[in-house]
Amino acid sequence: MSAADWLRMASDLRAVRDDNAASIQIRRSGVTLPAQTVRIARAGTIAQRSDTGGLEQSSGRVVVVGEPSLDIKIGDRFNVQGELYEVDFVRPNRRAATVAEARLVA
Repeated sequence: MSAADWLRMASDLRAVRDDNAASIQIRRSGVTLPAQTVRIARAGTIAQRSDTGGLEQSSGRVVVVGEPSLDIKIGDRFNVQGELYEVDFVRPNRRAATVAEARLVA
């Protein structure tokens, strides 16, 4: 792929992100990072509910898409519309965009 191909892909992914953008403030090790723009999309239909020792938790999977420079790491947490998310994975290829996987914890 050429440099022009990667630029075109980045532009296309930016348009997808901006079509339903969310502003998030990531919390990492007691520090809140400046707001960043992402798109959050449900990742399939898998949801989980667990009950351990009287504590009940539900979770679902989401994909977080942002600029290649998106500052996001495994273990980061953020809220959108009152929902708590925790990052489980960040894909290493950031040439056109940063794609992370997170779980919605309810």
